[in-house]
Amino acid sequence: MRPLRLPLAALLVVLGGCDSVGLGGPALPQADAEGWDEMLVAVNDLRAQGATCGGERMAPAPPLVWDARLEAAALGHSRDMADTERFSHRGSDGLGTGERVRRAGYDWRVVGENIARYQRTVPEVIEDWAESPDHCRQLLSPRFFEIGAAEVDGYWTQVFGVPR
Repeated sequence: MRPLRLPLAALLVVLGGCDSVGLGGPALPQADAEGWDEMLVAVNDLRAQGATCGGERMAPAPPLVWDARLEAAALGHSRDMADTERFSHRGSDGLGTGERVRRAGYDWRVVGENIARYQRTVPEVIEDWAESPDHCRQLLSPRFFEIGAAEVDGYWTQVFGVPR
């Protein structure tokens, strides 16, 4: 069952900045959602419990659904960060989260992203994100419905979305 969708006016775009680049460009790698069951379970377990994020109590949130397009966007960004040894929400091509997600074929109303590096396991990266107020709020935000994630050579990307 999909959670209730909020009116468009109630939704905010969660980006570091707005991109105005066209939709052309190289295709992102294909994603494998079955390989990320551990991430989905860990995120949904945290959402079911709720958490305190930087002193703010976040109520339990509905579970997220895995989306292969969001995973493909996450994989492309993790691969780019690993290949260029850059750690940023902006790719080496200058594109931000929203444009990467659109290029992966996901037509979004709301999108958000968590990144991390050097963690070795899903539990370790989830724990680190849960201890960071802004990352924790993304993990617990009830406004997101779907998720995709990837890790390449210690660079982690998690992408949250609400489709149009």
